[in-house]
Amino acid sequence: MTLTKGNHPDRKWTYGAIPLSRNGTHDKVIQLMEEEPRGRVLDVPTGTGILADRLRKNGFEVSCCDVDPHYFSIPDLTLEIGDLNHSLPYPSESFDFITCIEGPEHLENPFNAIREFHRLLKTGGKVILALPNYLNIERRLRFVITGLFSKVPSPKKLGKDRYDNLWMLHLNSLTYPILKLAMENSGFKILCIEKDKKKKRMKWLLPVVWGIRFCCLFWPKEKKEDYHLDDTLSARLIMGGNILIVVGEKEEIKTDKG
Repeated sequence: MTLTKGNHPDRKWTYGAIPLSRNGTHDKVIQLMEEEPRGRVLDVPTGTGILADRLRKNGFEVSCCDVDPHYFSIPDLTLEIGDLNHSLPYPSESFDFITCIEGPEHLENPFNAIREFHRLLKTGGKVILALPNYLNIERRLRFVITGLFSKVPSPKKLGKDRYDNLWMLHLNSLTYPILKLAMENSGFKILCIEKDKKKKRMKWLLPVVWGIRFCCLFWPKEKKEDYHLDDTLSARLIMGGNILIVVGEKEEIKTDKG
């Protein structure tokens, strides 16, 4: 393993190249990428590097980047240190694809990350984002009860090291309409929305979903549009899995001709 900077020998990761995301998320991303022409991919945050390694074995040229190097466990790949809250150490238009798996929810400034992805991608390049689906019916009901989409941990429970390193925590609850706003504002066109896997127990909450949809039938059209109900009440979100996977494409910049 080669690190360009920031190696921390005092912090040890002994579990090897395992996914740090939910089971099935990497498989879905690989499935999506297998349909693409081979090119250069940036995997950020790369974690242990296991997804990057799978992409490399599928014929892609892969670069790995993360703010925290001590998880990285692929000896044949090089890790660059970079913080998605700021600028990453690559020239503009360097990549054909970017994979960001369960990274946006860990950022203090996810809008900056979306803008950085746009800078780094070539025109027509694609970004695959995976993040918690905060709009499925389970999480909505949890919010009604707790007032929170995610747990807010304490240093006593997690330990001082994890608590001090804020990038290890879920810092924001980025819902799909806000993610869509960030992507379209930065120059991305959303191509598709996927989920990691079906949740069988969600079917028991269908009556609640039907009730919500019925209530919203009587809302005026403008209000429905303001709250993006076509998206937020769609089966892919409200009945979606734990993880939302969004694929966006960098659009060509259109210039006015005099």
